[in-house]
This record gives sequence, C-alpha cells and structure tokens, in this order.
Amino acid sequence: MRFQDFLTFDKMIAGSIVKFLYWLGIVIILLFGFGSVTGSINTMGFNAGLGLLQLIVGLVGVAFGLILWRVVCEIYLVFVSMNERLAQIRDKLPGA
Repeated sequence: MRFQDFLTFDKMIAGSIVKFLYWLGIVIILLFGFGSVTGSINTMGFNAGLGLLQLIVGLVGVAFGLILWRVVCEIYLVFVSMNERLAQIRDKLPGA
C-alpha cells in the first residue's frame, strides 16, 4: 500500500483492524461471562435457585454475545470488501 492510497482512502485498512477487534471483543465477552459465572456461584451461597438462574442467563448471554459479535464483524467486513470490489471494477473500466 502506498502512502497516497492511505491519504486518499483508495485502500481501506479497516479490514485488518476489524480482525483484531473481533478477537479483542471475544476476549471481553468471555471475561464478562467468567464474571457472570463467578457472580452466580457467589449468589448460590445465599439463594441456590437465583444463582442457578443467573448462571444459565450468563451462559446464554455469552453464547448470544459471541454470535452477535461475529455477525456484526462479518457485516462490517462485507461492507469493506464491497468497497474493495467496486474499486477493482472501477479500475477495469475503460477510461478510468
């Protein structure tokens, strides 16, 4: 990538960044899940039923969060790839 491409937004760098953010998001979601499980175990000491419910909701929330985060990142990558494909098409047009 040339520096001019960077200045004129001809080449997008977001595709590389979103892959890093995807893994960072997974780590954050899993940390929140670990915190939820730890909190539910602590709650089980006072109320077993409420602690079990909190554990189930926490695990379902982590699973839903991971799937949702993956979908959001994929949608963003689709938009980035559409821009790159359109740039390739533009470059192949006569007179471009």
